[in-house]
Amino acid sequence: MTSNLCGMRALFAMGFLAFIGATPALAATAPVIRGTPSPSATVGESYEFRPSATDADGNTLRFGISSKPSWAYFSPSTGRLWGSPTAADTGVHEQIKISTTDGVYWRSLPVFSITVTQPHKANYGHYFATRYSDTPADAAMLCEQAGVSGIVWRRTWNQVEPARGVYDFTSFDQVLRAIAGSRNPRCQLWIFVEFKSFANSPVKNPCPAYLQAGHSGPNADGNRAATCFMWEPVVLEAYLAMVRAAAQRYDAHPRVEGFVLQESALGFNGDYSQDVAHGGTYTAVAWRDALVRIVGQCANAFAQSRCMAFLNFIRNGQQHVRDVATAIAAVPGNRACLSGPDLLPDETELYANDAGIYEVLTRHRGCRANSAQNHSFAVAGCDLDCIFQFATRGTFGDFDQHSPRTSGVCVNSYLFWNNRAGTSRTGLDWTDALTVIAAYPYGRSWTDQCVGGGGRP
Repeated sequence: MTSNLCGMRALFAMGFLAFIGATPALAATAPVIRGTPSPSATVGESYEFRPSATDADGNTLRFGISSKPSWAYFSPSTGRLWGSPTAADTGVHEQIKISTTDGVYWRSLPVFSITVTQPHKANYGHYFATRYSDTPADAAMLCEQAGVSGIVWRRTWNQVEPARGVYDFTSFDQVLRAIAGSRNPRCQLWIFVEFKSFANSPVKNPCPAYLQAGHSGPNADGNRAATCFMWEPVVLEAYLAMVRAAAQRYDAHPRVEGFVLQESALGFNGDYSQDVAHGGTYTAVAWRDALVRIVGQCANAFAQSRCMAFLNFIRNGQQHVRDVATAIAAVPGNRACLSGPDLLPDETELYANDAGIYEVLTRHRGCRANSAQNHSFAVAGCDLDCIFQFATRGTFGDFDQHSPRTSGVCVNSYLFWNNRAGTSRTGLDWTDALTVIAAYPYGRSWTDQCVGGGGRP
């Protein structure tokens, strides 16, 4: 009996061992990690990425990283990567890999890079343009007015380029020093280099001397005012070389907001035509293509700043303004801005159809500005407060052609030109503009002053 019992126990044990040997051990499941890190970081701004990771077995996960940027921190318990790069970290940080493990298996995200760039300047707000006769002290005075974000300082191209390939930016340096010593040292400067003159311009031909004879001509403004043939390759390349020189000098300057590109209306109409049909070299397509190139090259050169193009009219091809606006919108980070002519709600040619500049402006998905010039001080039944509301009111994407004064263009930079314009026929002068600016300061939250839909650009 005893021997039989022992035999049964042995058979049972053998059967049990056979049973557990025939059943495979439960395999561990590899963890899963997901997430797409941002490929860019900005100097002085926070960067953060945290992957999503799970493990079906409920195991505690740990994280690892290879090629961690020196400016960043990393958490082995969460996989979080964070930090604020400095100017010394500018450049591309490559071959970064974040992994996770459950103690058995490792799984990793795809290798990625982070490009650290300098922040570009975007100080939306009110800007005053100086007069031709103004001094750096006058510019500083304008900076000190309540609500003013900055000033536009203008010089002609031949003043900036007195000899072929020789550039003189002394005047802009003087203004920057005056701003630094003012009561508003954070005031911003727009650089404006003119290639077109007007009847009241003290310099009648703004082109460099070596381009004047064959590549400029009088325009319809009269009083010997002239414009450079900006669509011609030799002129275009010379202007772009000057823009690049300005960017090399000022792009990293914290007080330089960017570079202004003069209005697209060249004034070569009527008896002053430079059309191919009249023996000249102008075509609307050539000027459009030149503007697209200027916008793109300016934005590339002023990578930390902005370029503002004043699109007014392109004669014999107003539809081409929209093409240039599309090129402006394609520049990333709102580094290129579209601006239009005077704020004039009583001039229907500016908005009467889809080619009107206000229609183009409101459909522009990005940085956009407009200006109040002398005529804006004299709109019947519309004071400067009304003009300001016209500038900021409106929607993204639509302009009410039938009720312009209750609609608006919704811009993020509002420029006043000719800061000490004489009293207009409505009795308003530049001091009335100062009152409006002080009453409506605005900056990065400018969209709060716009109404309607369309979303934030």
